Amino acid sequence: MELKTVFAFLAYGCCFLVYHSVYLYLTEKKPNLTKKGRINDCYASWLRKTVEENHHLLLVHQLRNMIMSITFLASASILLVGFLLTYGLTGEYVANSLFLSEPVNYPVWLIFFTLAFSFLNLLLALRHINNLTVLIRSDTEKLENIEERSALTYLEKLFKKGSQRYMLGRRGFLYGVAIFFWYVDVWVFIGLTVLLTATLAYQHDF
Repeated sequence: MELKTVFAFLAYGCCFLVYHSVYLYLTEKKPNLTKKGRINDCYASWLRKTVEENHHLLLVHQLRNMIMSITFLASASILLVGFLLTYGLTGEYVANSLFLSEPVNYPVWLIFFTLAFSFLNLLLALRHINNLTVLIRSDTEKLENIEERSALTYLEKLFKKGSQRYMLGRRGFLYGVAIFFWYVDVWVFIGLTVLLTATLAYQHDF
């Protein structure tokens, strides 16, 4: 493996995996430091107000919009993963102009990993949000006895977890697009990955 390929994997790992792990940790432990942590407080107040006013149907309809978006992205990711399994990982070129001189097609494997990671996160997001739409009308005493916390606190946690998984699933697509520029040049991929992470951090995360 060439040194520039090692740099490419390090840049990807630091920007996508390490950065988002630290970001979600800060969101959980010190929510006031991150924009998502502050927005989660707004989400919690919206959820609490909607439940207290018995507007459960309105809440479920709003969550359905999120579920539709998650389902679309999950379907797209699994279709792309299937395409890579059929053509990209078998050694056949997807297009005549897309190839590397290395014996292992690292970008294809990295795209495969990113899309699979995105798909798994979208599935978990779908699970959390679907549970929320069902449990929102459940017996609060039973839910509190099972979870050993207030029902509203547990519902807020479900929504926050679903929202975080949804974010990771969406961003997997963004980093997947950046990986395609490896075929232009590995340094272009590294630069775009760093630029994408810096843009997300500056405009969306902090």
